[in-house]
Amino acid sequence: MLSSLLFSCSEQVYEYEEMVRQELKATNQTMTEVEIKKWAIYLSKWSEPDFYQKSIEEFKESDSNNFPKKNAILFVGSSSIVYWKTLKADMSPHEVINRGFGGAHITHINNHFNEVVTPYQPKGIVFFCGTNDLAALKSTEEVFNDFLIFFGNVRASLPDTKIFVIGIKPSIARYHLREKQLKINKLTSNLANEEESLVFIDVWNDMILNDGKANPNLFVEDGLHMNENGYLVWKELVKPVLSENF
Repeated sequence: MLSSLLFSCSEQVYEYEEMVRQELKATNQTMTEVEIKKWAIYLSKWSEPDFYQKSIEEFKESDSNNFPKKNAILFVGSSSIVYWKTLKADMSPHEVINRGFGGAHITHINNHFNEVVTPYQPKGIVFFCGTNDLAALKSTEEVFNDFLIFFGNVRASLPDTKIFVIGIKPSIARYHLREKQLKINKLTSNLANEEESLVFIDVWNDMILNDGKANPNLFVEDGLHMNENGYLVWKELVKPVLSENF
């Protein structure tokens, strides 16, 4: 196994290995060298801009059969959007489109912007992404800069569209990233205070216990993705904001 992993290495993988070691040290975690190498290889592939091309092709095929109504509200982002199975009912009577895919990074959304955003000409965009970026060892500066690119793309191509950012949520599995997550939320909230077309929806405090840790009653077994209780929290925070604006 180790020999095959070594064969797969590249300069980028070696860089990720060092980043993994630094992250493990900073968070008092341990991995074997084989585990570090496997994680580094996955991180290098996960960061490739076409990593989710299959999902994008599935969206395009679906659109060719039944194109969504324009002027709806587009929900775009990573797996927390993907798994929001009650989204249509939760947001009713608002017309919604779900274009969440995989464990997307913001860069993936930017790369596929003309495939998962602009074709729908939405009147509003609900955006949730960024936590996977941090898990992939990107800095908070890199992640926020990627969001600024997304924001700029919307302003340029859809100037009348309002953006609603669901803040990064706390989770059990990524407790070690909480300071970085909160920093991203703060940067996004500050930007929303300056931009009329941007609204920040903070979900953090509604998803934690008195000790500051994520409420386990809101998550499935993996401690990362939400159960129906978690999505109920999101519904109660997101829908009123949309109703105020549309």
